[in-house]
Amino acid sequence: MNNNRKSATAQSIGRVALLIILLAGSFSSSAQIPVSKEPMHRVVFQNAWVRLLDVHIPAGDTSLMHKHEIPSVFIVLTNTKTGSEVVVEPAKLQLTPGNIWFEGFYTSPRIHRVWNSDTSEFHVIDMELLNKTITQIDSPLNAKDFTLLFDEKPVRGYRFTVGAHATVRIPARKAPMVIVGLGDASGYVRTNNKTFEKKGDFMFVPANTAVNAVGMSGTGRQFALLELK
Repeated sequence: MNNNRKSATAQSIGRVALLIILLAGSFSSSAQIPVSKEPMHRVVFQNAWVRLLDVHIPAGDTSLMHKHEIPSVFIVLTNTKTGSEVVVEPAKLQLTPGNIWFEGFYTSPRIHRVWNSDTSEFHVIDMELLNKTITQIDSPLNAKDFTLLFDEKPVRGYRFTVGAHATVRIPARKAPMVIVGLGDASGYVRTNNKTFEKKGDFMFVPANTAVNAVGMSGTGRQFALLELK
C-alpha cells in the first residue's frame, strides 16, 4: 500500500515537473516571436530600407510576448493607459502621445508584451530600419519649419507642421525619407500624390525626390519626417 502511494506521489510529481517544463518551453518560444510576427503589429509597408508596423491594441487587450531587436523608430499616436510584462528591457519606454524616438537595440533586445488598460485603442507606429549599408547623407534640414529630434547612425528624425492653406517644401535629398502623419488635427494635407487625413497615414519618399506638403483645409497637421541613412 505504501509502495503504491509512493508510486502515485512520484507520478504526480513527475507530471507537475513535466507541466512546468512544457510551460517554460512555451513561454520561451513565444518570447522569441519577432515583433513583425506579432498579430497586433501589422506590416503595412516593407522594402529594402524599412519595415513599417502599424500597431493597434484594442481596449482591454494584450499583445503576445514578442522581441524587438532591429534598430527602430517609434511614434506614439494615442494617449492611452498601458502596462507591460518585461523579460528584457534595455530602456524605459515613454509612451506619451506624440513622442518620437529611436532605439538601436545594439547591446540588448526588448522582449515584452503590452496591454491596453484604457477604454480606447492604443496606436503606435514601429518602423524597423532594415538597411545595413549606412551612407553619408545631406546635412540636417535647418528651415524654421523643421525641429530636429535625433540624428542617429541609421536615421535622422524631425517633427514639422503644415498649417491650414500653407505649404512646406522639402528639397530633393540624397536619402530616402518616410513621412508619418501625427495627431488628430482637422482637415487634410496633400503631400505630392498622397493625402494625409488621419494619424498614422504615411508615405515613403525615394531618394532625390522633392516634397510639397500643402494644407488643404481645417487647421493643418503635424508630421514626423525620417531621413534614412
